[in-house]
Amino acid sequence: MSAPVLRIRTDQTCHDALACLSLRLEREIYTPYESLQGVFLTDENADDCAATQIELWWEGACIFLGIADHVEKIRQNGVWLLRVQSRTFTSLLTQNELEPGLHTNLTLQSLISGFYTIPHVTAEANAQTGYVFVKDGTSLWDCVGVFVYKLANRYPFVRNNQVCFTLDPDAAVHAPTGIVTAGEVLDSTRLISHIHMEDTDGTPNVYQEENLAARALQIVRHKQIGFDKQFVMNPGYALTYRNKFSCRGMRAQYVTYAGFGNEQLGEKVSCGQLLQEKTICRVRLTFGSQGLRTSLWAYEDGFYNQTP
Repeated sequence: MSAPVLRIRTDQTCHDALACLSLRLEREIYTPYESLQGVFLTDENADDCAATQIELWWEGACIFLGIADHVEKIRQNGVWLLRVQSRTFTSLLTQNELEPGLHTNLTLQSLISGFYTIPHVTAEANAQTGYVFVKDGTSLWDCVGVFVYKLANRYPFVRNNQVCFTLDPDAAVHAPTGIVTAGEVLDSTRLISHIHMEDTDGTPNVYQEENLAARALQIVRHKQIGFDKQFVMNPGYALTYRNKFSCRGMRAQYVTYAGFGNEQLGEKVSCGQLLQEKTICRVRLTFGSQGLRTSLWAYEDGFYNQTP
């Protein structure tokens, strides 16, 4: 199986690195961008540090398109090396803020593209409208997370610079072979056991919710918050949203195999008794001395595969 190819675009040119020496590509369902880092062999005369766009190609298809976050060209042991770090353009959703206050009659598309023009970033088509209440310092991505939860009781995810939230019941099912490792994980470090929210007049503990997943693990972590105007129409949703988000990735099963199938978040994976058509929540592609390796994770949490 061939190695991925790094393509560098500048304002004037487009060129490929000579060879891939090491690589890691990450896709994760709660992270609002895909990330790429790697070391490549490059040409001495290539204008790599003028990069305006980073692409990764595999078997004739572009599988990653991102910002040139960090590009470093080094001469070492008689050859020119290129170290690259990049995130998809959706990372800019975490670095932009809307004007504080209430914004109404929004669709997901107008929320993402109606205020700022962010290159290459699109949204899953959906005509449903809603509102966001923007607090000081709230990122555009945080607004998208709350908006999608109120719209579809789900947390959004990114696929190829598109913000998505629908899981296709007929999504591709991947059944990897050449298994290297497989296993499962429990991560309780983010769990909140109780959320307490004050009322609009400041009266404390008017709204309260316990996280049953935390109770089962004997975890006690109380969080106090002011009244959340992002959920003014349904105040209790503010508690449930936070509890579910604290459960993210709490349980996971994973498999690592030799090769790569360009698996996407929201597709499915099956592998023996451990993984039976579970929604893919994390993909990690690595390339190095052992060739291509892919790890696939399926979470069981408040949003994906199972509700604790």
